[in-house]
Amino acid sequence: MKTLEFVPYLSVSNATEAVDFYAQVFDTSPTLLLNMPDGRVMHCEFQIGSARFFLSEELPEHGGSPSPSSLGATSVAIHLYVDDCDAMVAKMIENGAQILMEPTDMFWGERFARVRDPFGHEWGITKHLQDMTSSEIQMLAQKMLDGTAET
Repeated sequence: MKTLEFVPYLSVSNATEAVDFYAQVFDTSPTLLLNMPDGRVMHCEFQIGSARFFLSEELPEHGGSPSPSSLGATSVAIHLYVDDCDAMVAKMIENGAQILMEPTDMFWGERFARVRDPFGHEWGITKHLQDMTSSEIQMLAQKMLDGTAET
């Protein structure tokens, strides 16, 4: 079987600003940046460790997807594992992102936060804290849902 790689493709308004934002918060430069003749971003690729993501301006005249700004919402969150959840969240906030959930140690063994970047995309910023089995996570989830979890 062929190896699969999932690559998120973000549609944004103000893609030039988005390229600057992502380059700043992820301490990297695009590996590929193609512009339309009018200067809008046609296609941009970022590599962060072993993960990649793409972005472009909405480009509705070319069948591009609408951005969260145009939709007024997003239905997808990008889950990003990092070495320091708190530091990444702080850096994103310093660069214009909005905090949706402060970094918190979660029952499933990770430190987790949610942010919305300035272009409307939501990110789950996560640091792995401990290995847990599926049954341990399910038991703790049930306790949380039952209201019997220890605080």
